[in-house]
Amino acid sequence: MKTVWRKSAITSLVELDQWRNSFELPPIASYLKDTIQLYFAKQDFSIYIPGRHVLIRKMPVDLRMVLISIGKSDPYKVFYRITTNQIEIFLIRHPHQRLLA
Repeated sequence: MKTVWRKSAITSLVELDQWRNSFELPPIASYLKDTIQLYFAKQDFSIYIPGRHVLIRKMPVDLRMVLISIGKSDPYKVFYRITTNQIEIFLIRHPHQRLLA
């Protein structure tokens, strides 16, 4: 399946790096993007669809959330949906970032 990054996902990666910068942590967006891409490339969606359904105001109703760990940190929340032959990534959040509405 092809992975499509929505503008909101890219924006959330930029915001994540800005948030990390406020704690004097190095940027992680490009590494996180590659890791998420690899995670979805390895999935066999005919057997199992990872994550659970979530509802977020002003977002599509068929969103799923999966937790992806990077090293020893808390897992990042990746919000995505599956459409015909593609995976659309909508948002990426660290658990300690501000809450979504």
